[in-house]
Amino acid sequence: MNWVEVSLLVDGEMAEAVAEVMGRYASGGVVIASTAIEDEPEDIGHIIGPLKVAAYLPADENLETARQKIEEGLYYLGRIHQPLPSPTFTPIQETNWVETWKEHYHPIPIGND
Repeated sequence: MNWVEVSLLVDGEMAEAVAEVMGRYASGGVVIASTAIEDEPEDIGHIIGPLKVAAYLPADENLETARQKIEEGLYYLGRIHQPLPSPTFTPIQETNWVETWKEHYHPIPIGND
């Protein structure tokens, strides 16, 4: 099955609300990820920079309906608090991860043989 990733960058204050809206229509789940690199030990655990909120929609007959509902929900959320950037929709091909990792795994011989 193929998937569509819908994502946008928001500040930390809006990330949970955006994830809630997306999660209503994303059967593939929602991810909130930091886009910042934490260089200093005191930065660990603190939100730095924008957060990427991404949801995964199955590319099926319900895709267009879910897309419209997400865009509508984000529009209204942006009206309540602060304007949100437009989400991006990126097609993702499903990969058989059970087999794909083997292409990049190379055993390292240890000991005398």
